[in-house]
Amino acid sequence: MNDIVQPSRRLGGIGSVVGLLALLLSALTHLLPAELLYTHATGTAGTTWNDIVSTGAASLGLVAIALAVFAVIFKEEKLLAGIAAVLGIAAMAVLVWWTLIIVVIAIIILNSLVS
Repeated sequence: MNDIVQPSRRLGGIGSVVGLLALLLSALTHLLPAELLYTHATGTAGTTWNDIVSTGAASLGLVAIALAVFAVIFKEEKLLAGIAAVLGIAAMAVLVWWTLIIVVIAIIILNSLVS
């Protein structure tokens, strides 16, 4: 019999789920009402819920990217590792929305130069 070894999907799958959570959390910073986000968190002086949600989303995005890198290092399936990396990067880009605007402008300029 031909035994075909399938590459593991564990780190890429976990990274994809973490990246999806990071993207959801970063989207909440734009979707939740400002009255809720900019109230002070209980027990911490000067910290708002927006700070906590933004920090959590950025942290989860970095974890998703790190899991994607480890998935590639351990020769796991590259599709799931790529999805995890893209979700992590997208979560951080949503937090820094002007980055998206710069990327769109760069794509428009490159498209006009190539055409």
